[in-house]
Amino acid sequence: MRNIRILTVDDEALALRRLALLLRPIPNVEHVGEASSVTEALRQAELLAPDVMLLDIKMRDGDGFEVAEQLAKRTDSPVIIFVTAFDRFAIRAFEDGAVDYLLKPVERERLERALRRARNRLEINDVEHRVAELQALVRNLRAAAAQDCNSEFQTEFWLRASNGVVQVAVDSIDCVSSEDDYVAIHTHNGSHLMRGSIRQFERRVEPGHFVRVHRAWLVRKSGIAELRTPRLGGAEVLLRSGKRVPVGRVYLKALRQNMRAQ
Repeated sequence: MRNIRILTVDDEALALRRLALLLRPIPNVEHVGEASSVTEALRQAELLAPDVMLLDIKMRDGDGFEVAEQLAKRTDSPVIIFVTAFDRFAIRAFEDGAVDYLLKPVERERLERALRRARNRLEINDVEHRVAELQALVRNLRAAAAQDCNSEFQTEFWLRASNGVVQVAVDSIDCVSSEDDYVAIHTHNGSHLMRGSIRQFERRVEPGHFVRVHRAWLVRKSGIAELRTPRLGGAEVLLRSGKRVPVGRVYLKALRQNMRAQ
């Protein structure tokens, strides 16, 4: 079995490092290079002629759609595996399964499955059909993204679960915590990671429903059962779900005022 040549594209150094580490032990795979921008991705694709490109959708100087559109004009276009933090438009666009995707944070088992599928598509060797599929997917993604932008606030998120992805309604979220480059979305059914920060989460949901209680925690206002301020130890909120969340001192006064206003 011949090696498949892979180019990874992401504007975050840690994401590229993670992909490199995940690819290293996979047999019959050659990680030939990486790129951190749209321009560099196109240049490296021309120089290295990879079989497969792991392509981040959102980058600082543009997006993966631009790269895919340019590659789709070539007769030697690689198989594209999009990498995404999974904005809600993405899952709808990928429903037809024509081109694969990986959800951040990427897991080895899912990566291996995507690469097996990419190898199968390469063996079919119908470049013209592959390019047509890629062009159609990019059109669908752009149209879905534009439609998504018309909604000011999100009412749901599509998040990774053990068996794939799960739809999580904003109304079902008890609290949100910061986890390095991700946030953990906590519901009564469990927790899920999503790429981004608490500040970014706040911008994506309707104001007034969540309150910041700590630099690393955001809770649903209606889910607060009790504010506890013991003489010894730090303050905390007890949620109706039974979960305890710490309250930072700088947020305590505003939280009290917020609870009185309910």
